[in-house]
Parts: sequence; C-alpha cells; structure tokens
Amino acid sequence: MKICSLLIPLVLAISSLGALEKTLPPDMQKIMDQSKYEHSIWGLYVKDLQTGEVLYDLNSNAMFSPASTSKLFSTAALLEVYGDDYRFKTPVYAIGPIKNGQLQGDLVLVAQGDLTMGGRQPNANTIAFTKMDHIIANEVPGVILTPENPLHAFNELAKQVSQKGIKEITGDVIIDDTLFESTEKRGMIVSPMMVNENLIDLVINPSEVGQTAKLSWRPQVPGYAVDNQVKTVAKEGKLSLEVSADETGKKIVVKGTIPIDEHDSVRTSNIVHPASFAREAFIQALQKEGVKVKSSQDNAAKTTPLRSYKDQQLVALWTSPPLSEYVKLILKVSHNLGANLVPLLLAAKTDKKTFDEGMLLMGAFIIKNLKLSQDSFVFIDGAGGNENRLTPQDEIILLDYMYKKSPSQFKNYFDALPILGVDGSLEDFAKNTKAVGKVRAKPGTGVALNLSTNRFFLITQALGGYIEGKNGHMLAYMVVVNNGSMPTIDDIFPIFEDVSLISSIIYDHSENKKL
Repeated sequence: MKICSLLIPLVLAISSLGALEKTLPPDMQKIMDQSKYEHSIWGLYVKDLQTGEVLYDLNSNAMFSPASTSKLFSTAALLEVYGDDYRFKTPVYAIGPIKNGQLQGDLVLVAQGDLTMGGRQPNANTIAFTKMDHIIANEVPGVILTPENPLHAFNELAKQVSQKGIKEITGDVIIDDTLFESTEKRGMIVSPMMVNENLIDLVINPSEVGQTAKLSWRPQVPGYAVDNQVKTVAKEGKLSLEVSADETGKKIVVKGTIPIDEHDSVRTSNIVHPASFAREAFIQALQKEGVKVKSSQDNAAKTTPLRSYKDQQLVALWTSPPLSEYVKLILKVSHNLGANLVPLLLAAKTDKKTFDEGMLLMGAFIIKNLKLSQDSFVFIDGAGGNENRLTPQDEIILLDYMYKKSPSQFKNYFDALPILGVDGSLEDFAKNTKAVGKVRAKPGTGVALNLSTNRFFLITQALGGYIEGKNGHMLAYMVVVNNGSMPTIDDIFPIFEDVSLISSIIYDHSENKKL
C-alpha cells in the first residue's frame, strides 16, 4: 500500500504535465516539437498581472539555466538599493593649497563605479546604445559603436580644473580606485574606475587587395600602441581577425585578413589597468586645457590615496545620467560587464569591498523582498553565467514585484527592456508578427562547444518580460528551452527566433483570455 500511495501522486503529476502540454496552442507546440529540440526541456509560465490568472504553465517550477534573464534580478536589486534617480558623482580634489595658479600638491580623481563615465552620453540625462554592443565584439559580428567620445568626462573634468584657476600641478595626478576590489569576470575587468567600459575599440576597414588594412582605435592615450598586421583580401576571402596584447595591455597586435567588401569590423582589447589608463587620459586632458603636470610617469599604483576627502577642496565634479539609464543599457544590450558591476556597487553601498559580499546582498534582496525560496534559484554572478539556475515561476514573481512598484518606477524598468522587433537585442526578431512593439523582454542565451564532437550545443535560450495583451492586460512571462541541437554557432539565430515567435503567439492569443 505504501508503494502505491507513492506512485499515485507521481502518475497524476505526469498526467497533469501531459494535459498542460496539450493546452498549448498548436502553433506554439509545433515550434517546440522540432527535431532540434528532441532532447530539450521547455519551460513556460504566463500570468495576467491584473487578474492573477495563470494562462500557460509548462514545467514552471523546474529549475532552468536562465542565462542573461538573470539581469532582470541584478538590475532590480540595484534599483531597489540606489533608487531610479541616483546619479554617480565622480569628484576631483586638490590636495594642497592653490597659489597663483599653482596647485602645490596632488590632484585626485575618486572613482565611484560609474560604468560609462560619460563615454556614451549624447546629453546629460541619456546613455546611448546600439543593438550590437562593443562588449561582444570579439564573439559576435556586426557590432556598432556609439559615436560619443569615450574620454568625454575626463575632458570636462579637466576644463573644470582649469576654470578653478589651476594652471600647474606640482604634485601628482592620482586615480583613487579603492571604492571596491577590482575583479575579472568573463575576461573583462570590473573596477571602480571605468574608461570605455575598460575596452579599447579597434575598427578595421579594407584598403586595396594585398595591402595593409585601415585601422583606427579609441580611446587613445600616451603609452599605448597598436600594431596593424591585417591584410586586405578579395571579396571571396575570409574575415579573420585576431587581437593580442602584452601583459600590460599597452602593446596591441591585430593580425588577420579582411575582405574588400567588409566594413567597420570591430574588435576590442582589454584595458588591463583601468586606474593607470584613466590617469593617462586625465593628464592628457589637463594638458590640452593648458594645465602643466609635473610628471606623466605612471605611478598611480604606487601612491596611497587618502582615507577621507572631507576636508579637501573639490575642484571638479562629473555627474552621470540617472541610474535608470544604466539599467536600460544593461538590459537593452545584455551588458555583462555592467551586470557584474552590480554586486560590487551593492557591496560598496554597505562599505563592503568584494564581489562575493555583493552577491550575498543580491541574494538577500531576492529572499527578503521577493520572498523566494533559497532552494529555487542559484546565482553565481549578476550577468547570467551558465551555472545560474531559477524557475519560471520565480522570474514571474520578480516581474510582478516590479509591476507593483510606483507607476514611474515600473515605467523605468519596463522601458529598459528590449522591444520585440524594435530595439536592443530583440530588434531583429519576430519582425513580421503582430507582436512587434507589444513585447518587452530580456533574452538569455547560453551555448557551449561539445569538444567530443566539435559541434556547438544549446545550453539555454530564454525570454522573460512583459506582454501588452490584446485585452489591455499586462502579462508577465518566461519561455525557456534547455539542451538543444545547434551544430554551428549561426544556428543560435533560428532558436532565438523560435522563442521570439512563441512570445508573439502568446500575444496573438491574449484577446481570448478572460477580462
């Protein structure tokens, strides 16, 4: 009897799962039944946020790899702690008296963890983005750079210093980057001092067949150099670009070939020591403003900053756009560096220093504010590493939580999401559906190379966000598929299209749901 009593709930659960699958619209089920998903696990959860009705439910309490939909949680935690209207204020202090235009001491820029540091600002309140961001330039083709000057903030700070009457600095120029501990995540440096998100952009264009290609790079500061070894080849030739650098990141080499019909191919090289790079950028800007600097020798790492600047003279201040704009950047383009900056900013808010301490604070937000079980999610970073896990139900709890914020707070979060068929990382998907402009969702993608077959493998493809239903109701949803077949890296795009089409099908059927 005991064995039977255990089996009955299991049989009922399996029967229930089958019933749920059968309730899915046929056009949706057809997508899921493709051969490439033969060994896949699908999850789907759709909830009407106005009535509380669950519209679709498939494996919603199972844990999936969410990939970059993790950013929905990290950005929500950031907004919760700092507030939508928070602005980073990066100060510059004069450490010593200013007499007859001469600063008799050091000039110190105190880094505040400003992700863009003015590098993407068309105006004081906006951060620019493109559908293919430079942080993925070395992995994905088609990157488009924003046109703004990456050194804009340093130039403006230098102007302010000059306007304070400082024309000479007898001491040193120092970058204080002690707000939190710098760390490396996904091969990128996350630090309190950011310059062009700690990347050097390399733009390669063809010249004449057989000749060295054209190459430009930014931002440029003294001490850095690029060796261009790229050759222009015929139209049918191969685009093959390889970037390397010495251990300092100062000597960059670009090798390979570019076809005559390829244009504006972007690659990046890491800024290995952001504080040192920023110091050179600031000195360069000061000198352009006519401020004499005693020495341009890079000794930023050898100088100990002050513990407190309370009694020091403020001579310049850079103020960022509101935090809601940073969240928009992170979500629109799936900005991994920005998302992994979040735990460190959370840590800094409570005078802590490390990434791990910040992750605990992010976990505390999820448990205390969202009331999620600590057994239902796993976050090893804020960006969406392949080790992360969560349930579709948990993602909808977060989306519902943000929906219930004040109208202005929800609008900021809602507007930060990519729009299906319109912008961000969803710009090119489901473009021929009626759901264009009606779905705002964060994609998540995880792939790996199966070394035993030399074929690619889909770890996960997910979408989580909001759908403006035909009945006027706001729907929250997550669709996710784990473990799929994709022999080549280009096969990810049809999979991306599949989850986008499922999103559009949810919209198509939303008029049939109860009002």
